[in-house]
Amino acid sequence: MNCRWHYILATLNMPPKVARQPGMTMQTEIEIKFFVTSNIQESLSKLLNSLEIISSNQAALGNVYFDTPDLGLRGLEMGLRIRRSDDFSEQTIKCRGQVVGGLHARPEYNAPVEGTIPTLSAFPADIWPSLAVRDELQSRLVAQFSTDFLRRHWLIAFGDAEIELAWDQGEIVGALGRTGIDELELELKSGDARALFTLASKLAALGGLRLGAQSKAQRGYRLAGLGKPLAVQPLQRIEGKDQKASITLGMQHWQYHEQLWLESDDAGEQQRALHALLEGVSLVAEAAGTLTVPPSWLADLQAQQRLMMQVAGDRASLHALFHHADLVGLQLSIAAWLHLGGESSVVQSAKR
Repeated sequence: MNCRWHYILATLNMPPKVARQPGMTMQTEIEIKFFVTSNIQESLSKLLNSLEIISSNQAALGNVYFDTPDLGLRGLEMGLRIRRSDDFSEQTIKCRGQVVGGLHARPEYNAPVEGTIPTLSAFPADIWPSLAVRDELQSRLVAQFSTDFLRRHWLIAFGDAEIELAWDQGEIVGALGRTGIDELELELKSGDARALFTLASKLAALGGLRLGAQSKAQRGYRLAGLGKPLAVQPLQRIEGKDQKASITLGMQHWQYHEQLWLESDDAGEQQRALHALLEGVSLVAEAAGTLTVPPSWLADLQAQQRLMMQVAGDRASLHALFHHADLVGLQLSIAAWLHLGGESSVVQSAKR
């Protein structure tokens, strides 16, 4: 067993059992992340009042992320943190998963921790290349950056599923400064993943949200000066990819360059980012158009593609478009189609 699994939401089986230390838990985290871009307090409260809330709570969470000075854990595509609150202290290691359309699916291990440095031997031996590598990493762990935020969360009964909605507000602090956190996360606790997308579509319809493809850890590494800055990337078209793989690739390329466009202050870089973004959109549309049964979202995608090209020279219009609920709902429909094996009608019907 290793940490390079890719999880498809339609299959939520646990991986093979591994030897675990007392108190350690393993789960496959299936969540949809939104960045909050405007005041949604009133509209979110109305939505929550219409749902069946099992429980709710809030807690101030302090998180410190660790790696070696040469980023040995990141090289293994792992993320390591200690999280503390008033009543608990826990260490977590997350492994590489899949991120498409704001949906994050990845395995993670959690264990109790004492002291200020994580204990890597608390996690299964099977996740490491070797115990010698694990012990060498342990000897060089240092704190790299921190995140501190207030988490308000609601456990929601939604159809036959239980879904946790968390609203995190706070900041990331690294060597290069600090930046704010304002995120909504939906996590499937039990039940059918279609319920997760249906509830996500209700959130997207509120407006003031963008799908978030970047985790707090990714943003933190960049703020610590340890991650690659966002930059225009070539679209790596690979011959022989099937339509689903091409749509996944195009979607990732689109969202990466949308984030770059929004973060950049350089007009030239924005123009290049927009060109790359449109390449990703075109790949999604082309691949979807060759399917025997075109997906229900294809017409909406083509309409949004035309709109992007029409307002390409108007920064204010593009900014508004990238934050519009219709575009967010479209991206969510594509993500649902990818992860539910071609089913996205549940998201489409929830938007009506």
